[in-house]
Amino acid sequence: MGAQIAMDELVDSLFPDIPPTELQTISGRDEMNLAEFPITLLSDRAPKGQKAIKFQDEVFDERRGKLITRKVVIEGSEEYGLPTAVDDEVILALLQIAKQTNDFGSREVLFTRLQLIQMLGWPNDGRNYRRIVLSLQRIASITLHYENAWWDKRRRAWTTRTFHIIDNVEINDSRSAQQELFPSFSRIVWNEVVFDSFQAGFLKGLDYALCVRMKLSTSKRIYRFLDKRFYHRPDWTFELKDFAYEHVGLSRRYEGNAHIVRKLQPALDELTGLGFLEPLPDSERYLRDGKDWKIRLVRKQLDPGRAKAPAKEPPSPLVAELVVRGVTEVTAAELVRSHLAEAVTEKLEVFDWMVANGDRRLQRSPAGYLVDSIRKRYSPPKGFVSKAERDRREAEERERARCEAEERERKRLEQARLAAERSKVAAYWEGLGPVERAALESEALEQADAALAESLLTSCGTPLESMARRLIREAHIRRLLGLPAAEAG
Repeated sequence: MGAQIAMDELVDSLFPDIPPTELQTISGRDEMNLAEFPITLLSDRAPKGQKAIKFQDEVFDERRGKLITRKVVIEGSEEYGLPTAVDDEVILALLQIAKQTNDFGSREVLFTRLQLIQMLGWPNDGRNYRRIVLSLQRIASITLHYENAWWDKRRRAWTTRTFHIIDNVEINDSRSAQQELFPSFSRIVWNEVVFDSFQAGFLKGLDYALCVRMKLSTSKRIYRFLDKRFYHRPDWTFELKDFAYEHVGLSRRYEGNAHIVRKLQPALDELTGLGFLEPLPDSERYLRDGKDWKIRLVRKQLDPGRAKAPAKEPPSPLVAELVVRGVTEVTAAELVRSHLAEAVTEKLEVFDWMVANGDRRLQRSPAGYLVDSIRKRYSPPKGFVSKAERDRREAEERERARCEAEERERKRLEQARLAAERSKVAAYWEGLGPVERAALESEALEQADAALAESLLTSCGTPLESMARRLIREAHIRRLLGLPAAEAG
């Protein structure tokens, strides 16, 4: 009995019931690639015979310095078909559950179907349980092709990727969980491409409660796309067809501009009524340039009298360093709170060294490895040299190079000095006549150093005599010129 109570408490803590009023408190998240282009139909079923959905546009790629075409193709399976508007809602709800349960720390997400239904704001009945099963099966079966359209935050580049949203689905009947000792959780496993984008922090805040309140699928799609764009500026003008076809997902069967406007208007009215968009007259909303129409969308501004929310305190430098490397802000803050700053800084340095050296241990989840290295106190890998040690070695090398350069300069100056002295001695001797030279040599012999005089006596009659006389003579000239004595050797 005690084990059952403990398990019930665990279930309640991990998978609490979510009354509709509590949806208001959820801090929502949206993956920004999934917000940029639709990945599902706007309707509840695909037109007969349709096997794929295609979207594309053109953007200026600053890295390449030119316009590029971004293209997204979604292929459905033979058994389950193309993803629908309901599937889009389920994917977004799973994102919120992943945020709540593990803060995007694991590819695996555990949940109950009741929890997912409550997150979606659906009635708790058998029909919706079956809708969840079918939707998860369909989501797992679709293939997404992003051609120059998947933004890789780590590389800061548009990339081409083919993948599924989720790789695995396991569905169990959570309605009987309270009668079992071990409740039957359902689970999904995110595809590694999508999960890496989560870990890299390519997520934005989302008013999820507002999404749930929207009745129209078109409204939800427009909201997610514009909510991302409004981060940069509150007033956007798009080509009408590009906006409707490529970013909202409106069927291309609606060819005329007026027809497109009629299909968009209910969603724009809903978003205006919910306080997301500024109401605009048609003359300002739809701008005509001959046959081409544009649409202007402006974010609703807060009433001037409304109190502003307190400014969010900026994260500490260490938290920011962790977030830049793909760790979520919540996890980064927890790590900084529970570990010494020196320990976190050391692991950041080791991580950067491993990235620079292409360490294979980072291939699966770089941010996950960084978090584990801090929590589990990993030892530095073989070959790692800390920055402090590198700085010390570099300082020693610089000092050695400086000393060698100084020694080379000293020798150069010394050789130049000796050469100048020898030149002065030679010039003095060359300037004397024969009589003066004889007198100088006689005087030099009288004043010669005892050792030099002895060398002359011992070398008389030998080839060394001439050298000895020259040394005695040059030593005397040096004295006359006030030059230091020549060094021996």
